Amino acid sequence: MTVEPLHYRARKWLVQQVSDRLDRGTQHRRLAEDEWDVVVVLDACRWDTLQAVTSWPIGSAYSPGSATPEWLAAAERTRVFEDCHVASANAQYESVDLGLAALRRVWETDWDAGLGTVLPEPVLAAADDFLREGERPVVAHLLPPHAPYVARVGDTWLPAFADADVWKQNPNADDEDRLSPQVAMARGHIDLERAHQAYVASVESTFEAVAAYVSRWVRDDYTVVVTADHGETFGRLREFGLCGHPYRCHIDPLVEVPYERFEGATPVEDAPEGVEAKLEALGYV
Repeated sequence: MTVEPLHYRARKWLVQQVSDRLDRGTQHRRLAEDEWDVVVVLDACRWDTLQAVTSWPIGSAYSPGSATPEWLAAAERTRVFEDCHVASANAQYESVDLGLAALRRVWETDWDAGLGTVLPEPVLAAADDFLREGERPVVAHLLPPHAPYVARVGDTWLPAFADADVWKQNPNADDEDRLSPQVAMARGHIDLERAHQAYVASVESTFEAVAAYVSRWVRDDYTVVVTADHGETFGRLREFGLCGHPYRCHIDPLVEVPYERFEGATPVEDAPEGVEAKLEALGYV
């Protein structure tokens, strides 16, 4: 398989040596401390990108890893998902022991060969099935906005970056010529600006799909956390020229992820009575 350019490998190595020493991983601690019924994990979703495409104020946390295997390895150590019912589009859950109560392998049942991914809806529907069966807590691990970047136009999901073969590791190429997405980016085979635009579209469409379920779950009195396993980079200066989501590169664009808790309003026992009291509660008196 074609390797990364030497200058890129050297830069990545330097970032790994410095950033890997930082222990800023607050996400799993918060998941362990917070009360929740459902966690929705968006794969490769940057906090700043999600905040930019939604009007909802999105909080953030720091992931313990810059790639899914790191994130899952941390979950294996912390047992943060022990006894959870997981619906996952990411097959890497097979490689770890998280102590799950149940695992629905949505990557086996709902893989979209044309788009090269699993769309959000089958994973969210599988999570919804758990809730209907009275099984909690639930984790739904989506694949988008991870590459290949897909976005929704009306009711149809389409490739937001048309050269889908790049994201499928060039299945028709000889072994020595195949490129992983990260290598393809690093070697200049991908227009990084177009890729970034496609990524933004994927983040927006994915959150729209998630929001439809979150709103219903909250109405049903479930508390939902929306977060991500890691972020994504596009060779920019503040990203130290990195592409994709390389291991052990704990820079903000890769480890600062969304962390927003959605829950219904809690009734107040001593609610204000009368017009004047209600106006005072709103700050008008």
